[in-house]
Amino acid sequence: MKKRFVRLSGMLMAVALALGLIGALPGHSVEAASGKPIAKYVSPEHIEFVSYSKQWNQKKLKALYAELLKNMHGEELYDLGKVILSAEPSDEELGVADMSYSWYEDDLSDIEMDEPTEITLYGADEHTTVESMATTLSHEYGHHFTHYWLIKKERKLPSSPKTKWASIRGIIGYPVLFTEDTSSADYTHYWDATEIMADDYMALFGSPTAKTSMVNSLRTEEGMGFYAEVENEEIPSVMTLAAVRSYWLKLSGLKDPLPLVFKEPKLTKIQALDVEDDGITDHKLIFDAGSANSSVAARLKYSVYWENEEEEVFDFTEMTTGKLSILVPDGLPETELTLKVYAYDPTTKQFVYARPVKYDLSDPEAPVRLRQ
Repeated sequence: MKKRFVRLSGMLMAVALALGLIGALPGHSVEAASGKPIAKYVSPEHIEFVSYSKQWNQKKLKALYAELLKNMHGEELYDLGKVILSAEPSDEELGVADMSYSWYEDDLSDIEMDEPTEITLYGADEHTTVESMATTLSHEYGHHFTHYWLIKKERKLPSSPKTKWASIRGIIGYPVLFTEDTSSADYTHYWDATEIMADDYMALFGSPTAKTSMVNSLRTEEGMGFYAEVENEEIPSVMTLAAVRSYWLKLSGLKDPLPLVFKEPKLTKIQALDVEDDGITDHKLIFDAGSANSSVAARLKYSVYWENEEEEVFDFTEMTTGKLSILVPDGLPETELTLKVYAYDPTTKQFVYARPVKYDLSDPEAPVRLRQ
């Protein structure tokens, strides 16, 4: 018999594997190292919320449970055993989902989850509100959700390239990794299929709080924009793929309360406007609508981000409602830039992005789109 333990990271750390029979779950060592809990709350589903931070009392743990329920869920909720609030710093990882599963047959046809999943949220001394934990909680629950339903319905793991998800996600031609061996030299969290899956869950089925936190995740003195906490934005936005949403709904037996109505708001042109007396060229960024539904498109808020490869340049426009172009006074930086368009629906708290495009603006009066 093979038995495998998986520790999935929410942001930068990823998978730890152990083969052979496993005794105590490594997740329990987190608690052991943290000492005596500060507070506990047990939900009606018998999910234990345990705090090792003085910033999180029982009342706040109960509020975190209420936030968890706002993420779309089904019977897999009853296979979640514990949510731990750790005071440990979150420089390297904001959260992990600990789960174990086993099988006898080589084709994994009898694979099943062994023990309830444990989610650990780090940095609880710094992230002291439900809102500040919402996106991490949603992403980690996404790991639990996707593992549970793939194991139950397809007898496969998210790391398998043979899931139906892999065939419909729009990742053909991209260097997506289907592996649990994160120690290999070519491993990258950015292209890990398991992480992409969890981000898909967060974007599709995450709570309104989690989505709002994503939208408000970047603020500067120059204005407000959003740089969604979906890690990989080079692949198509899952919000444009109704088939992927339908796939997870069918797999889990859940009903669809919010059908997708988005499409990719592609940047189609950078127009150089006439040079004024000051000799400075303005630029107009022109893009497609983020929805084919005219009423939805009219209320979408758009923002465009740009950066250069050296990451010496990074900026974005203020959010603009309804219009399909944004003026950049004084023009874009005179260098090669990667640009991304985002569209946010304030009514549904959903967002969609366009895959990045590259332009050479060394001649500001003649922007040139580069091949990628």
